[in-house]
Amino acid sequence: MQIPFSLLIALGVQQLCQFIKFVSYSIRDRRLSPRYFFSSGGMPSAHSAFVTALCVAVGVRSGIGSEVFSATLVLAFIVIHDALRVRGALQQLIHIIKKDHPEEGGPAARLPETIGHDAAEIAAGIVLGVLLALPLAFLSLRSA
Repeated sequence: MQIPFSLLIALGVQQLCQFIKFVSYSIRDRRLSPRYFFSSGGMPSAHSAFVTALCVAVGVRSGIGSEVFSATLVLAFIVIHDALRVRGALQQLIHIIKKDHPEEGGPAARLPETIGHDAAEIAAGIVLGVLLALPLAFLSLRSA
């Protein structure tokens, strides 16, 4: 069984975004921070980059009028919308918990720093998804 090239492009873009997070947060923290390679929040949004890259690659390879492109476009909208909504909802919960438990070391202190994505993180993921997937998808057509 051959893995679809569009999926390989999307996975590669997603892994590159995770690597960017690892490097940038390691520089920020002034120490290696491998947890950011596996984190699901932060800058850029690897989720948004993944679904955007998949959508772009499928659009280039199958055409924007295809059924499969329509499906990937809907998937991208759902994932991106949920990433933004989850961030907002979780930030509200964190605010409530911190207000109710202001003590050091309480439940709010144990909450992860990066939960969901804000609009800038999502936008960066979308831009990276397009900028990386577009040339790769066109190159894949030439080699097919």
